[in-house]
Amino acid sequence: MYEDDQEKRKLYKQKEKIEAKSMNTRQKYASVVALLFLGMLVFGVLKLGWFMVEMAGLFIFMGIVVGLIAGLNATQISNAFTEGFRDVLMGAIIIGLARSVAVVLEDGQIMDTIVYNLGSLVGEMPSVLGAVGMYLVQLTINFIIPSGSGQALVTMPIMGPLADIIGVTRQTAVLAFQLGDGFAHILFPTSGYFMAALVIAGVSWQKWIRFYMPLFLVFSGIGVVTLVIAQMIQYTG
Repeated sequence: MYEDDQEKRKLYKQKEKIEAKSMNTRQKYASVVALLFLGMLVFGVLKLGWFMVEMAGLFIFMGIVVGLIAGLNATQISNAFTEGFRDVLMGAIIIGLARSVAVVLEDGQIMDTIVYNLGSLVGEMPSVLGAVGMYLVQLTINFIIPSGSGQALVTMPIMGPLADIIGVTRQTAVLAFQLGDGFAHILFPTSGYFMAALVIAGVSWQKWIRFYMPLFLVFSGIGVVTLVIAQMIQYTG
């Protein structure tokens, strides 16, 4: 990331010329109000079941209220919002594209067919290899369904009974799902929040893959060995 870092240093070099400033009274009040809003956010998530829509609405409302208390006018608040949104716009577009893959496969009724046929391939393997095959299937499905809960909803109704048929313990089948779902969350470009994080950090997916792939292969190797051991000892949790 050396070259990219040099570009960022040039971009933000002007910040070095900014003199240190102390907070005025209005800004101090705004900081207190911001903390109150964050407390409201925690309460809403833990006690009221808030999710993306509620949290997004709260952040917009918080930005307006805190900005007014800090002394900003409507134009300044709008400009600040636009500037901040510009930094994450590409990430938002990528999240939408990543989600569209799953929507097309689900609404087109293709997903179940893919999972069924992959499961059929696993069903023809010996039990030990079947456990490893389940991991590879879950890893493949994770490319299409980056959501852990969504992947479990689609695959486990098939993988559970299949595990009984080929002699794999159900707990081992769950372990195969956990490993296949977990390692790939920061690998596949269909993972929306992962790609958004790369965009915000200014790291290209290609550079990240060159860094992460060796580590991913190590994780996968450990996962395969773990599954073989789990099946050999008939792991049941």
